[in-house]
Amino acid sequence: MTLPPGTKATGAPVKIGFITAEGGSAISLPEVREGAQAAAAYANDHLGGIGGRPIQLVVCKSQEDAASARTCANQMVEQKVTAVNIGTTAFADSMVPIITGAKIPYTTGVAASGAEFVTDGAFSWTGGFPATLGVMAQTAKDKGYKSVSLFVTDAPAVTAGANALGKPVFAKAGVGLDIVPIPLGTPDATSQVTSAITKKPDAVILVGEGTFCTSVLKSLVAINATQPRFVIQPCLSKTVEDAAPGALDGATLFTPGDTDSDDAEAKLYRTVMGRYAPKTALDGYAVTGYQNLLGLVRVLKGITGDVTPSSVTSTLKAAKDVVLPAGDGLTFTCDGTAIPNLKALCSTGAVIATVKGTRAIGYRTVDSAGLFGG
Repeated sequence: MTLPPGTKATGAPVKIGFITAEGGSAISLPEVREGAQAAAAYANDHLGGIGGRPIQLVVCKSQEDAASARTCANQMVEQKVTAVNIGTTAFADSMVPIITGAKIPYTTGVAASGAEFVTDGAFSWTGGFPATLGVMAQTAKDKGYKSVSLFVTDAPAVTAGANALGKPVFAKAGVGLDIVPIPLGTPDATSQVTSAITKKPDAVILVGEGTFCTSVLKSLVAINATQPRFVIQPCLSKTVEDAAPGALDGATLFTPGDTDSDDAEAKLYRTVMGRYAPKTALDGYAVTGYQNLLGLVRVLKGITGDVTPSSVTSTLKAAKDVVLPAGDGLTFTCDGTAIPNLKALCSTGAVIATVKGTRAIGYRTVDSAGLFGG
């Protein structure tokens, strides 16, 4: 696939803040930033940037703790950015009040924390963690499972979300949910995994970054656990496969991003990354940064007049049926109606696929609106 000439952005740049988890001792995901930078370069060269003007990314690297998250949020305010786009974080609750309090729109592709779900001025292209849990619950129900064990990173936002949002949707689906928190950076999760498997769940779910996935998968293999596995995008990487060979084969992948198929959006992702970030691995989390930033560009397509935090916010709220980048046909609408009581979330669907080695095959979309009363 080749990129059409399109329209090159000109004039004074639009400053877009980009905060991502990078450089921390437990989590560092430079590929997220690289995905966003590739999307910004593509938008500037081919899509007229934002409002015809080039995007200038103002990057801040959070070390995935509350202090550095607040520092990054304050930096965005000081830099007077027009909007903030988030790579991935479990510490949004430390950032959202600062950014939206300054009347700057806060945008992400996959919301994970409470403030990202409900705050006025915050927007998530997908239904984030709540919708992922909903789609997992719907899939477990469809497969006839009666109980599952959910292994999650023991970060306050994640465990709180799993309890407050996961328990109700799994209950509505008629599936029991055992939540198993594992401390960040745990190299050996055998004790937690063994305790969960003794309860004989019908399936296990892994929600965490690559190091977490490796630790849990190695423990599952070590104790000969045979339960079907549900995983999210960060687990699908060569690093995880190399550390736990074959442990992902046959697993069900839940992801907002289709990176491998012949769908036009997946082809565009691979083409853009090949052109602007050729050294970045296409698996794992790179698609997150790409999806988040290009999603913002698509929402703002056609924005006219001064590009200000206020005009961006009003344009976001009016967004309807925007095609999710690398989303296998998913769209999002940011009018606050996708999930009742979680007004910042813009959709309820997710993409699922079957893992084969480090690739996913058989991509398809699932919607969980019924489990949220939608």
